Amino acid sequence: MRRPKLITNYGYLSDGDLAVLATRTLDALSTNTNFPDLDPPFAEYEPVAQDYLNKQGITAAGGNLRETKEKDEARAALVTMMRRVTTYINNFTDLASVQLSSGFYPAATPRSTGVPLPCEWTRIRTSRRPGEILLDFPAIREAYEYEKQIADTLDETGQPLWQSAGSTSRSRGNFYAPVQDGVTYYFRVRARNKNGVSAWSPVSSMRATVKE
Repeated sequence: MRRPKLITNYGYLSDGDLAVLATRTLDALSTNTNFPDLDPPFAEYEPVAQDYLNKQGITAAGGNLRETKEKDEARAALVTMMRRVTTYINNFTDLASVQLSSGFYPAATPRSTGVPLPCEWTRIRTSRRPGEILLDFPAIREAYEYEKQIADTLDETGQPLWQSAGSTSRSRGNFYAPVQDGVTYYFRVRARNKNGVSAWSPVSSMRATVKE
């Protein structure tokens, strides 16, 4: 049986999704007694996470060049800190329940059924072409096709109203168009092969900016 692990690299997350994870882990670790010797300790993790949350909040609806640069620096520091914390937890315990009590995301585990593994992450990026967004996700070795879904509205419970964005055989070079300026788009994907389909990936989101 494969040893359970947490994802250690969160650089793929959008700014908004990283803020969600930062808040989630702050809540989970603040009173967590499973890691009495957490390294780095929560007292070091908390200010780094909070600094990013503060600066991301300032730039979420805009921000000047200095504020954006400060947010990017805080983001890099948080991603590094998250890698250190999750590496410690992975080495500290083999119990998935204890690992997950930290609030961090689990790494996907292989399945014996032959159904593809789910994509561990997704990302939306701005394209150089106006009115278009780029869709990133990792390649799954046992998959021959990926089913994409996009949403630009939420239902009354705050869940995306998904629409098909087509299928592709590639994990690279995917895009979606047209998009509208100021609209937040949500993206997820699942892998397919002859044995079936994977679970849906984590959801990424981004507020589109369309330059004239």
